[in-house]
Amino acid sequence: MIGKARKYCAPRSIAYPLQLLDIVVDAYAGKSARRHDSLPVTDEPAILLMTSGHLGDALILSYTFPLIRQQYPNARIDILAGSWCDPIWQDNPYIRRVIHLNHVGTSRRPLSKLQKWRDFWQTTKAAVKTLSDTVYDYSVDIRFSDSPMHFVLPYLKVGRKIGYGTRGFGGLLDDEFFMPDGEVHNFDLILRLLKPMGIEASLKTVEPYFVHPPQSPEQLWAKLNSPVPANKPILICPESGDPVRMLSVDYWCRFATQLLQESPNPMVFSGQKAFTVEVYERVRDANPAAADRLIPAVNKLTLQDMASLSEQAYAAFTLDSLPMHLCCLGCPTLSFQKSGVGIQFFPIASKPTLVIHNHELSRSLTLDRPGFESEYVPVFDESVLNRALVWFRAIGEQSRASIR
Repeated sequence: MIGKARKYCAPRSIAYPLQLLDIVVDAYAGKSARRHDSLPVTDEPAILLMTSGHLGDALILSYTFPLIRQQYPNARIDILAGSWCDPIWQDNPYIRRVIHLNHVGTSRRPLSKLQKWRDFWQTTKAAVKTLSDTVYDYSVDIRFSDSPMHFVLPYLKVGRKIGYGTRGFGGLLDDEFFMPDGEVHNFDLILRLLKPMGIEASLKTVEPYFVHPPQSPEQLWAKLNSPVPANKPILICPESGDPVRMLSVDYWCRFATQLLQESPNPMVFSGQKAFTVEVYERVRDANPAAADRLIPAVNKLTLQDMASLSEQAYAAFTLDSLPMHLCCLGCPTLSFQKSGVGIQFFPIASKPTLVIHNHELSRSLTLDRPGFESEYVPVFDESVLNRALVWFRAIGEQSRASIR
């Protein structure tokens, strides 16, 4: 082992170069770090939270804002993140300001590699200039896999720098963390970073939320070009950002047809891709008598709309995706997680939720939260659809019992 012993979250082909990089970073940090460690923490601390991740990462991070304010009621919370996360921060009352840094390693924009590097360089320069007006008591970078933002720390004024050293530049941190052994939820990894700030919390009791303006059924269904239905809708969200996590059109068609036979509820097909259009059209063609109950919603709903619709829905069926995280805040949700990362990104739900997954390392794991279940399956076959229908019937029984 050359240099400081570290547990890199990377294959050997990446870990060895990171180890060499960190020898240089550690040498630099030994000469120039801790210039601001003596800054006192006031009753109005300035806190910079950093993430190069995407919408799901941003939503999970936002669950920490109330925890920070409970400990520091007058805290000023700034966010450094990719501009693609803006829909999550919109109107969030805990945030003072959002600064953009579009990391080349996590950008999914339809740009060439050169354009992504140019965007990365330009937003980095602009972010450093903007952030230079504040002396931060704490900075916390929640990224533990690829593309942390530690490289900006030498250009900022920060009293205590916290983050994971699992992808390099850990020598710039005052509190350097590494991944624990075994499978763990992403939010627990974030909570570890809050402890140096004196914040103690647990995944069991955290209250998830998403800030969005209230919308009436009339407002929402007008966006879907449909009258308000007599029954609450079932939400079908069959897309994921990674094709390997997708289930087939035929699989969704069989399941949706079974749901139509189980209940009188309308069905809203939500997504952004032609895949969801195809699912909707196949279900419609296979069930012409129920066509008036099938609502296409591809590219018609914002995240705020989706959150409002979930609060008015009977149930939702999703993949491992952002809609999963949003829907389980508003209605009972079942998520099919095929070829995912297991418990690390199980949704933090506030409504009854079942995750059916094939992640071997999470086979015996679940979240200790009321109404949450997870079940391992080796393959996504007909038995999984039958299990989903059993769950759907149980949701109906619980709903009827609550009315009685």
